[in-house]
Amino acid sequence: MSVVDRPALLLPVSLALLLLPAHSAAERVWARVEAPEPWERVREPVGLVEVRGFAGTGIPGNHDVVLLIDRSGSTWAPTGIDVDGDRIVGETFHVEIVPGQPIHHLTDPDDSIASAQLTAARRLIERLDSETTRMGIVSFDGSETVRAAVGATAAQLLDVLHRLPSRPRSDGTYFYGAIMAAIELLQQAPRTPQRRHRSIVLLSDGLPNRPLPRSAAYKAAIRAAVHAANSRIRIYSFALGQETARNPGVFADLTRANRGELTFVEQPGDVVDFVPYISLTRLTRVEIDNLSLRRPARAVRLFPDGSFDGYAPLEAGENRLRITAFGEAGGRVSTERSVYFEKLPGQTPGLRARSENLIEQMRTRTLETELAAEARKRRARLLQRSVEIQLGSAPPTPEPAREPPD
Repeated sequence: MSVVDRPALLLPVSLALLLLPAHSAAERVWARVEAPEPWERVREPVGLVEVRGFAGTGIPGNHDVVLLIDRSGSTWAPTGIDVDGDRIVGETFHVEIVPGQPIHHLTDPDDSIASAQLTAARRLIERLDSETTRMGIVSFDGSETVRAAVGATAAQLLDVLHRLPSRPRSDGTYFYGAIMAAIELLQQAPRTPQRRHRSIVLLSDGLPNRPLPRSAAYKAAIRAAVHAANSRIRIYSFALGQETARNPGVFADLTRANRGELTFVEQPGDVVDFVPYISLTRLTRVEIDNLSLRRPARAVRLFPDGSFDGYAPLEAGENRLRITAFGEAGGRVSTERSVYFEKLPGQTPGLRARSENLIEQMRTRTLETELAAEARKRRARLLQRSVEIQLGSAPPTPEPAREPPD
């Protein structure tokens, strides 16, 4: 009914999760409305009220997230699309300063896989409220490097991304070290009175090859995923590029071992449209309706941490508002709130300014949700392909986690 600001295309790999609708009766969905207050009297020149709150599945709580960003040499490859929006699509060219030893360059480095990952990470940071969601950053190639501890401010996180070298290194892909570093960061994060859900977001276009041999790297990555699950930490993996689709075994096993979520992004540049709309709460959407008017709210946005907002239309007098949150497994919960609306004349300069500001905010958010809806249509076309990749892989089943994360 309402336009929402988040796609439903984060695909769990385990068969139990692929069959989530069968478990909808057991899914616990919750919603909490922060504004407006119950029976609040809304006195505005325009019949609109902003509705804000939080929703999620499982036990309510805030979030701690660590981003794992692949900086191995393969991420220097071009994505094939214009990531930075400068109307130039970067391509590879080779220069041989030393005969027989070509150096690979890009005509536009900002269109590389590395740049796409950083753009996706930047957009995710910008969409999360640092008051409720704490984040950290780890980069990895042949080894892991902690870039920001959990709890860094949004400005500090964005500065870390800005200061990363433009050209990645070229000495391997170390999943085990990156995941273990993320687990340590999450465990060392300062305690808070609120319950916290812990997650790792893994971005990579390659397969683990450290420690040598590759089989040891594979097994080490699975062990790290199991350790994360036993520590109640969920891993959200984004496997980028054709190589990961042709060899999905390690990503599929890692996800099964952790009971996390996996998305194959065969065109790496598309990651900028996936990561910012990840659901850390396993929600698909939130709807806001004015039952008195029988009209839905406009510009309804749902953020990765479960926070939501939207503008509900109002008529003079009492208005019954219903807020409904929908879980990925088919569960839902609704809550209602009544407000009274009194329309102000809007003749004074101050009231006219308030009215214009409210309308402008709604226009901006409406445009944002419309663009997100178009991106979702594009992602939906990849849904069947992603399912085929996941179901087509049948690697050995790893040792299951003793205790799944929330």
